Amino acid sequence: MTAAGRKERRAALHDPLRSSGGLHEAGRLRRGVAEFLRLPLLIILAFSAAGVLTSVLDASADDEAPLREWASRMVPGEGSVEFVSAVATSVVTVTSITFSVLLLAVQQTAGSLTAVVFDQFLRRTANQVYFGFFIGLSAFSFLVLGLARQDPPPVYGAAVAFVLTIVALVVLLLLIHGSIDQMRPQSVIRSIHELALRARERELSMLGRVRARRRSPEGVPERAVTVYDSGYVVSVDMDGLAGTARAAGRAAGDGSAGEAGAVEVIVEGRLGEYVVFGDVVARLAGVAPDDGSWDDAVRSAFGLDDIRDVEVECGYATDQLENIAWAASSSAQQSPQTAVTAVRALRDLLARWLIAGERDRSDRADRPEELPVVYVDGVVPRVLESLATAMIASAESRQAQTCAELLRAFAGVAPRLRRDDERAAFDATLDGVLPSVIQHAELPELTEALRDLERVMDECGHDASRVARVRALLWESTDRLLPKPSDEPEAAHPE
Repeated sequence: MTAAGRKERRAALHDPLRSSGGLHEAGRLRRGVAEFLRLPLLIILAFSAAGVLTSVLDASADDEAPLREWASRMVPGEGSVEFVSAVATSVVTVTSITFSVLLLAVQQTAGSLTAVVFDQFLRRTANQVYFGFFIGLSAFSFLVLGLARQDPPPVYGAAVAFVLTIVALVVLLLLIHGSIDQMRPQSVIRSIHELALRARERELSMLGRVRARRRSPEGVPERAVTVYDSGYVVSVDMDGLAGTARAAGRAAGDGSAGEAGAVEVIVEGRLGEYVVFGDVVARLAGVAPDDGSWDDAVRSAFGLDDIRDVEVECGYATDQLENIAWAASSSAQQSPQTAVTAVRALRDLLARWLIAGERDRSDRADRPEELPVVYVDGVVPRVLESLATAMIASAESRQAQTCAELLRAFAGVAPRLRRDDERAAFDATLDGVLPSVIQHAELPELTEALRDLERVMDECGHDASRVARVRALLWESTDRLLPKPSDEPEAAHPE
């Protein structure tokens, strides 16, 4: 960052009326380069360099030059200029039509699977290569055409354009198939699932270096640090926060935090959370509430952006799966299979992360020393909330099979819960969504799922009485032919 940029950033930290610059990680151009443009631009640059080089060879080579005779046999010299002109216009036409149709297909798919389809389409490396190839071939053809002369004719350029056009036809076939395959709900969900696993790996390398719980006493003085900007938290500089905590501890040196000069940073603005002006992103335990000398250093450790980064935090991927499950569960016009696939992906992620543990894989940290930073992960409650959201949506569309799959997901999670806070989050989430189950018809699949959930909760020491009550109410409403509560509110409780 330049000196002017650093000055602008410091000014934005202190001026609540200034948003431009602020704490945002990247502008639109940088974000576009990171998401999509980098690889296509490199490919276009390579094609452009090849076009210039080929034109130079055509201009400087004589009839005895190597491979010129072979190039002339592929495209005769007297028609080489017209051939390159035809290739250039044809490639531009095919590219514009194909890309327009593909973008329309992406838009139609996004209408049923939410806007996450756009993110997936842009981030796929194959799509970036295809787009870069076609635009690069257009740039190559126009460069050769613009630099061509009748004497000597551009036989090298025409021959290369001929070969690349044949390759482009094959690439076009791959592009069409790949784009259609990417629009399948199963492909979209699988891609998000893999992104979540990779993002979790990166998160664990950070979580292995910080504290899961605070060590300072609850009553010590704390300095709350707020932000002067808004956006999603996309990066947290743990080393910077740790350095600030150590410096503050040396400056205090009075043992106010439980140990001599011990200060720890309690992170409240976790990755993926949206913060607005005045929100607290961190607390300095052991620093006087009116001591603002460390605020700038703490604020600078948080990077904000208008768009979440799926590469660094798994919560974005789980939220995308939640959106798909909600969209597919909330309307009878959607396919229940899409919702079931998204629910299974969420269940798989939660099972993997519970087996691994939120802190048990600290060996993945590149530097395993513990930092005086407290970061509560909370990935388990987040996925449980996603499952609960999908269950509420399934009640609106009466997708009993989706509800049964969600109940099986909760039954599969219960035996893997080890920590008290995770068990409490499980009980609270399940209790909140159980009333929605009686909105459905008493299908055998749903009844069996409720029975399995009740059995698993009994075996794991959870209170299963509410599950048993919901199962009894579902049976009684069916036995007495009562309408569902959403149709007739007075039938909400058969008793």
